[in-house]
Amino acid sequence: MDGGDRLDFGKNLGESLDKAKIYVSEGVEQILAGKLDQDHGVSPSPGATALASLALLALGREFRSAQQRGIQWLWRNNRGGWGKVPGGQPDEEITKIARLALQGSQGGWMAKLQVLSQARQFSQMILTLGQRVVPGLEGPTPEEIVLPKILEESVLAKLPLYGRPVVVAASLLATESQDGLNKGIQYLLETQMKDGSWSEDIIATSLAILGIMRLGGQQEQCQRAGHWLIQKQYANGAWPAFDQLKNWAMGWAICIAGETRNRWGDNSWLEPGVSWLEQAQNADGSYGSTPPYTHPDLDDTAVALIGLNQVGVENSQGVQLLKRLQNKDGSWSTFPSFEGTPPQITSEFPVYISSVDVTIHALEALWRRGRSQEEFIYRGLRWLLSQQDAQGAFSSSWYEGPVYSTAQALELFSKWKFNLQQLYITRDILEARQKAINFILESQQEDGGWGSTVETGLALSGLLRYGRAVPQEVLDKGCINLMDSQDLKGSFKPSYKAIYAKGWDYEEPIATALTAIRALSRYERLLMK
Repeated sequence: MDGGDRLDFGKNLGESLDKAKIYVSEGVEQILAGKLDQDHGVSPSPGATALASLALLALGREFRSAQQRGIQWLWRNNRGGWGKVPGGQPDEEITKIARLALQGSQGGWMAKLQVLSQARQFSQMILTLGQRVVPGLEGPTPEEIVLPKILEESVLAKLPLYGRPVVVAASLLATESQDGLNKGIQYLLETQMKDGSWSEDIIATSLAILGIMRLGGQQEQCQRAGHWLIQKQYANGAWPAFDQLKNWAMGWAICIAGETRNRWGDNSWLEPGVSWLEQAQNADGSYGSTPPYTHPDLDDTAVALIGLNQVGVENSQGVQLLKRLQNKDGSWSTFPSFEGTPPQITSEFPVYISSVDVTIHALEALWRRGRSQEEFIYRGLRWLLSQQDAQGAFSSSWYEGPVYSTAQALELFSKWKFNLQQLYITRDILEARQKAINFILESQQEDGGWGSTVETGLALSGLLRYGRAVPQEVLDKGCINLMDSQDLKGSFKPSYKAIYAKGWDYEEPIATALTAIRALSRYERLLMK
């Protein structure tokens, strides 16, 4: 670019950053106020909306208004069927559930009874969520996901605590065993959370209502669950698959606002956001996805600590928890077991689903400035280095495709400082770093991006840590791709590649915008040099 082109480009870049920061600030203010709208919250889920509509149909007249709004959203988003994400390719099983919900809403009580009698037909689709939910989790076998077998401790132990109610509830819909029905309902009644939900999850809560209603009774528990569903419904009538990722969004917002503080403009939310995040912590130092009742998650915990670290807030309790729950091989997993009821809990082993992406975040949260690190950091790095494939990529547990983790590994490796006492690991990190850079460079697509906005933002941010060592054309094209994917509201084109469970993906738009902000801000600083 010549001088005039660069000047125009810089102006457009500044405007794009301003719009994105306003969008994120609006979302953070909504988190602080306790209510996220559909433009800033987790993306709507056709399957979850259909299941929630069915559950409210079962609960009756008091819930009719919310149920009808869900039905209207399904009608508006009918594309010859319904996919697993808005506007996605029609999926046979999701379409069956949606059509069942529509059928029940149209024919009075006889239609309602007929629909509820058919609810068990789709339970098998939900039960697949319990079998190899994500790579790294074996899960129960099809033979084990039946009642009362699923309630045996050795079988339940194959699932993290948050994933058990959804599988038990789906098994409840499928069973013909009276003993299984009684034991399944008893399990659900004992695991219902204080706010009325099961696992802060729309799918689990909807299935639990439908399963319990098979036998009638338990109206008070089902009513509480129905009111929780209404609270989580978006104004447009849809539901996300699970309650929000508020700790995740706030942690990244604080981190990236801290990094770009002098150029953010109005970040009056930053100090209240830090206080909010500190108060969202569980009693043992862990974080869940959304306070106060979600189950502990070491990925959310690490990201919260990353944010607090960036603005100089120490959190020794969270640090000690991550140290204590590091696996023997040096990695970190995602979901710890725990005693108690959130937020008054104590997390413990076993921790489910070893993960490259969680390990990267944990290492970043625990990293100390300087040339020397504690031994647990070296163990984590050695495990992480062992996960790189021949092409230079790292796999991801919680996002589709290898760019997500590989780009974040580049971010982490950029923190490494030469250390004479650790010559071998220094050599290995330098080699892994170059292989990762090569993989990211080779993965850039013709449009300048790396797939989704998240992948493009992370790839650019990672490469920009190495500045002039990366061809300028690569950075220019990536930056233009990000700017082109931004909409008028300041948010970015969704890709629905974050993983909720097998085949059920979602978008978290605040975090997506934040990855773009960090990349564009670093690019802007490079232009100014």
